[in-house]
Amino acid sequence: MKLSDVITNPVRMKIMQFLQGNTAATTKQISEAIPDVPAPTLYRHINYLLKEEVLIVKEERKVRGSLERLLAFNENKWTGETSSDISDAAYQFLMAIYGSFQKYSEKGNSDPVGDMLMLRTCMLTLTDESFENFLKEYRDLLAKYSKQEEGGKNRSISIISAPVIEDGKK
Repeated sequence: MKLSDVITNPVRMKIMQFLQGNTAATTKQISEAIPDVPAPTLYRHINYLLKEEVLIVKEERKVRGSLERLLAFNENKWTGETSSDISDAAYQFLMAIYGSFQKYSEKGNSDPVGDMLMLRTCMLTLTDESFENFLKEYRDLLAKYSKQEEGGKNRSISIISAPVIEDGKK
């Protein structure tokens, strides 16, 4: 499997985004968080992600006679990829975001300020340990706001840790 195969599917992307923000969850919790995806479709994509080892089973427990799995995002699957795979995945990821902006712009009555759209880049100079702490706090923040609010709007938030090229070095 190529990373781009996962990223370009909107259902799998929603599942991964939810798990990145929540660290771990059951299939039922994922289904409740993504109510616009029919349960059979969601289960099929979760099974695909498990088969491809993008997700892992962190824990299994018996609940009223059935087996409940606690699923988590497999960070090792992404960090072990080759540079050509990661560049392809980045391209697919960015093109999916670009496509969303393009469709939004074509609506004709778009209001980027009113819809609180933004494009921002900031440079952080951190040790690996500080960056790990930053990412943990970011996941915690996403988890805090990941519950759907009545009357709320779907909002897509993306974060990219991109390479910085300095003086011809990586």
